[in-house]
Amino acid sequence: MVGLFFSAAQTFAGTYPLGNMTCPEIGQFASKAMQWREDGVTPKEAVQRLEQMRPGESVEKKNMRMLIQLVYGSYGDNWTVESAGTTMKMDCESGR
Repeated sequence: MVGLFFSAAQTFAGTYPLGNMTCPEIGQFASKAMQWREDGVTPKEAVQRLEQMRPGESVEKKNMRMLIQLVYGSYGDNWTVESAGTTMKMDCESGR
């Protein structure tokens, strides 16, 4: 099952540079976004939370927006807080 998530997430592997974020930080934010989803935070509210965390436009903010889209999209339907973080960390470490 993790392999399925990994291959699905890998589709997005080349769409963003890391900026100043490390792969563990990418995974941590994916887990945080998944926790928001599980807590009933709407996608719009999640983006608002992101706006409060990272003002302005940056590579990191774009990465975080993409992670929110993945978490609130069909991939997130099958993720847990832990698996979202693990999957996105592994995706990051796969060669970007």
